[in-house]
Amino acid sequence: MGTPVNGKISTEQPRGRLRRAAKVANTVLVPKGVGLALGQFGKSKQNLGEALEAARETRRRLLADSKLPVSTVILKDGTERALPADPAERFEFLYQVMDWNPQHHTSQIRAARRAKFGSIVMTALSFALVCFMIFVVPMWIAFILIPTSLTVLAVGAATTFRWALVEHQYTKRSLINFKTFLVQPDFFRWIFC
Repeated sequence: MGTPVNGKISTEQPRGRLRRAAKVANTVLVPKGVGLALGQFGKSKQNLGEALEAARETRRRLLADSKLPVSTVILKDGTERALPADPAERFEFLYQVMDWNPQHHTSQIRAARRAKFGSIVMTALSFALVCFMIFVVPMWIAFILIPTSLTVLAVGAATTFRWALVEHQYTKRSLINFKTFLVQPDFFRWIFC
């Protein structure tokens, strides 16, 4: 019960005592570093939320910008030229602008093919490493290494597809996009051959 004040019972004193007791218990039981860490965690969470929102906004803006069709290009001499709509004509335009010769074009195809096969090897080694870790490595180490290997596996697969597209573009002399590349009848031949 509280103490009577002006004919009414006040409950402030016991609550005040309870708060003081809780504060004393906190200082005795919880180290000061934990309280500081929790305060910093709250600030970090707020900062992280703001950073994530800024990243989302940047992503939305970049996606909106990427949907705009690129219709002109500015050359080294400062002149602006319209890009052809046909993928084959665009490649020939690139060929002329970059001053390529047949030897350079052939070396670009070889380089894209080597990069593609390097990505396939990296992907296969990463998959083998994941399989090895599942059965051999102690579980506490595998919790760290398996996600890393799976990330390398995903990056390797994406890089393989990218270099296969570049090789297809150079070989067929046509600047097609990835969606068009995916529906090619010989898609898997371009990936693995």
